[in-house]
Amino acid sequence: MPNPDALKQIDATMEALLRRFDELDHEGFDVDAGDGKITIEFESGGPLILSRQSAADQIWMAEPSGGWHFDWDGTHWICDKRRIELIQTLEDLIAPRIGEPIDLR
Repeated sequence: MPNPDALKQIDATMEALLRRFDELDHEGFDVDAGDGKITIEFESGGPLILSRQSAADQIWMAEPSGGWHFDWDGTHWICDKRRIELIQTLEDLIAPRIGEPIDLR
């Protein structure tokens, strides 16, 4: 059964990321959102796709080198296999594609 706290955090995180991407309005990528997912397309490199996984209480991310599943630990979204935080992971994956550091916090 889905955890209501995790579901609230999924929605809050996705909304916060959308607001931050909108604030940045960077020329190196385009962001599209809908149906519980965020797609980030780049001029170079493949897309990143974040999706809401309500049944699993997770945020999933797909990118050309594989998939990531993030669990809410009460404070951050942490990758279930790599033990890396979601926002840091996004910053680390986006920066080389746009040729400069990015701050998503």
